[in-house]
This record gives sequence, C-alpha cells and structure tokens, in this order.
Amino acid sequence: MIFLIVVFIEDAVLYIRMVAIMPALSMPLKSTKTQTKQRMSHDNSRPVIASSKVILPFSKNTAKMQSPAMQYNLTQVTKRRPNSTLIIRRKRTHELEFEKKKDFAGHLSTSNYHKRHFITINLMGRLGNNMFQLAALISSAKRLNYTAFVRPNKVLNYFFLVHMTSDITLTNRKTFSEHMYAKYDSNIESLDTNYNWTLSGYYQSWKYFYKDENLIRRSFKFRPNTSKAARQFVDGFRDKHKTIVGIHIRRGDMTGQKNKMLGYTTASLRYIHKSMNYFRDRYNDTLFFICSEDISWCKENIRGNNDTVFSNFDNPGSVMAMLSFCDHVIITSGTFGWWGAWLAGGDVVYFKGFPRPGSNIDKGMCREDYYPPQWIGMD
Repeated sequence: MIFLIVVFIEDAVLYIRMVAIMPALSMPLKSTKTQTKQRMSHDNSRPVIASSKVILPFSKNTAKMQSPAMQYNLTQVTKRRPNSTLIIRRKRTHELEFEKKKDFAGHLSTSNYHKRHFITINLMGRLGNNMFQLAALISSAKRLNYTAFVRPNKVLNYFFLVHMTSDITLTNRKTFSEHMYAKYDSNIESLDTNYNWTLSGYYQSWKYFYKDENLIRRSFKFRPNTSKAARQFVDGFRDKHKTIVGIHIRRGDMTGQKNKMLGYTTASLRYIHKSMNYFRDRYNDTLFFICSEDISWCKENIRGNNDTVFSNFDNPGSVMAMLSFCDHVIITSGTFGWWGAWLAGGDVVYFKGFPRPGSNIDKGMCREDYYPPQWIGMD
C-alpha cells in the first residue's frame, strides 16, 4: 500500500511534493473554470487533475491538502470496485457540500462517505413530480446500500431542508429508465451493484418507497419559513374543531384544451360535495380547508354549512404544508395534492375520474400503483 504524506505548507511547496510523489499529476493544479478537461488515464490507480475537478480512483486512502490560504478535502471511497471512479469538485472548506452534520436522508454526510457506490436521479417537472422522484431515489439507495445525492434543485431546496444535494460527477455509471411513468417497474430491484446509477423517469408509484415510509416522511422536512404560517393557520382552528380536512382542488393548467386532450381532468362539483359529505358523516365537528390555484372559482361554487374555510396561501410550499398538517385530505388530480395527502397520513379521498380513461396519460398509468390501496376513490 502506498502512503501519501501531506504536509500543511504553502501551496507552492505542496504542489512540488505531490509532483515528486505522484508522477501521474501531469498538469498544474488550477481552478480556472474555463480550462479544458483532460481525459482520464486508463490506469485506474493514478489520479488525474482536470480543470476545477479532481478525478480520483476508489481506494482506501484519504488525502487532505491544506494551506493558510486554501483548504481542500479530497475524499476517496473505500472498498474499491473495478473501474469505479468518482469526480469531486474542489471547494473551500466552508463551501463543501458534504457537511459534517445530519443530512437529508441519512446517506450523504462526510462520516458516511465510505459507501461503495452512488445513485442519483434526473429531476424533472415541478414540486409533486420531484417528490416522487426523490422518494424513489432515497428508497433505492437504502435497498442497495448506496449513497444518494441529487443536483441542486431550486424547487426542492426552496421548500424543504435538502442536505443531500451535490454537483459531483460519476463515472462507471449506468442509467435506469422506467417503462411507464405511473406504474411500478420491478426491474429497479435488480440493478447491477458493480456500477453507479442514474435514475431517469417520474416514478409516480407508492410501491417505490412504501417500505421506507418513515424515512421518506423524515426526509421531507419543510423549511421554517415555509411551514410556520401554515402551522399557525391550522392550529388557529384546533380548539373549536375536532377534525380538520384539507381539500386540494386542482384547476388552472388542467382546464387548458391541450391538457384536456392528453387526459387531464378537473373534478366535478358533484365529486367535491360527495367527498365532503363522506367526512361529515364519518367524523363529528368537521372543518374543511379549501386550497386551490383558482380559489375564486372555489368561493363561487362550493357552499359549505359554516364548516368551510378558504385558504389564501399562494405559495406552493405553504399550501402543501397546510395540507400535511390536516387530519385528512380530499384531492382532485395531480401529484401536488397526492403528496399533500400522503404527508397528512390520515384518510384520503381521491377523484376516480383522473386521468380520463383511455387517454394518453391513462395509458402510462396503473391506478393500483399510483393510488395507495387504503385511499378511497369516488366520482
């Protein structure tokens, strides 16, 4: 075993010592972003410097370079597997994304960085879509004993405390793509553990993560500025009402002709009143919180018996937080309401008319995989 001795001295002396010990460092250490990346050496035992990244083969060594002006951490993964290489972007110590603190899903802290392989996902769509994707990623990482990470995402990071973000680049990787957007693909359970993996798709099924429900709930922790007002709003009615039911009515983009042709639908007033009556009959002293991106339509069309409150939240994160604080939830269509209902954890009534039967969207979905079996469908 070759031991690397790192001496904490000025950058220039450090560079000379490293060149003397590692002849594979064939070019100067630079941080210029515009410098052209060099191809990796085919000799997997030799590190290669490339632009502002350091490409390191897996080994048992961990090197730490320091100087009064700059400190870099170059962390290598133990228990080497053939041809497995990780590229770690060099950063100042205070900018390191692998921070020594409890991370988003318990997978990506420096103390846990010894795991053999990595798995990530290409995030697509908006908040509800991203949450399905992240849940599938976290559960897959746990099953494989991999380290999970995602690229920085302005949607997830804005609403949730996401600590598993990183812009590391993996080599020796393969991509797994689902067959249908809302049908469980069991092939995900047979990923070759000789490779790093990138998941591609929407993964809109509870079956991808139902074994890790508690982990997923801990992972989706709202930022305080997102949840505070929503919590105060819900708690303000707790003293007077025993049961609070959130209702998410998706309209907006669902009413467009193009989306209607694809199979998107809006719930009928008949369904909304029927689902509300279900909870009135089942629970005593029920209060309904109605939220929608078309709240004017809701106020004009939904008549309650002094048991209905219309939400004025227009921030998506606050709306989802409010739904999650309710005892039970009624949803119409779309992944946003789905996640608000799932996070609440109570009884859920969903609109059976979404998507329109026989439509293009319907053909990519298995309803038994999309809607959990304990949820109640109505039309």
